[in-house]
Amino acid sequence: MTLHTCISAGTYLLGKIAADALPTLVLGLLRFLIAGAGFLVLARIRGLDLWPLARADWRTYLWLGFLGVALNQVAFLGGLAFTLPSHAALLYALTPTVVLLMAWARGQERPGPRKLMGLVLAFAGVVVLLAGRRGTAALPPRWILGDLMILVAVVAWAGYTVASRPMVLKHGAQRATTLSILFGLAVFSPLGALGLPRLHPASVPPMAWLGLAYLGLMTSVVSYLLWFHALSLKEPSRVAIASNAQPVVTALLGWIFFSQPITLPFVAGAALVAAGVLLAQS
Repeated sequence: MTLHTCISAGTYLLGKIAADALPTLVLGLLRFLIAGAGFLVLARIRGLDLWPLARADWRTYLWLGFLGVALNQVAFLGGLAFTLPSHAALLYALTPTVVLLMAWARGQERPGPRKLMGLVLAFAGVVVLLAGRRGTAALPPRWILGDLMILVAVVAWAGYTVASRPMVLKHGAQRATTLSILFGLAVFSPLGALGLPRLHPASVPPMAWLGLAYLGLMTSVVSYLLWFHALSLKEPSRVAIASNAQPVVTALLGWIFFSQPITLPFVAGAALVAAGVLLAQS
């Protein structure tokens, strides 16, 4: 999960460059075309038989594909184009809290008073972040819309995490991840194709193509496999807590490499979110 956290921090930074240069729908389509090809190659190397599993549980994998690819990616990549990478990473630190709430609703976990207080603190941190000064030059003009879209992506990813665990335990991490990605690609492809007329490859800078490759291979293959391998070993809320370190790592990398300022509202919101999710998982 330490490796997953480091890869995810790079996702926000390089993904931001790609999201600024490529249409959102096209970026999502190309990302998961790369990821789908990567997973199929890995499955072929290992000799994994996927299609009997796909036929037996196609409804579940269709739902997972919608949550983890279609809804999550439209909201994440669209939101990333409007907000700062540090904001996206901070909001994704709410993942353990949202996972805990969903697991509670499904009867999988029973949070006590400490965990409930953690939920309150974590969401207070989001409120502080969203209430930051709109006029500051450090923030893009539509950052609030971007942050709200990222929140939708967080909820979709949390649902994907909770709903995926039975398939991970039943079919193994690689099979479950591969099938959810392929079903998600099938769901997303018609929507992604709508953005192709807006793609002008000659105007896309090299760093954006690099960001796309990173999203397709490192984030959507390596990082997903790490996430679901961990999910096969631990309950969803324990796995999700690894996202707590992502805001700090992303903000530091953004400050070092892209001169993105670390503002007071961000620090305050990050402190509340970190305290909340740590208390919720204690």
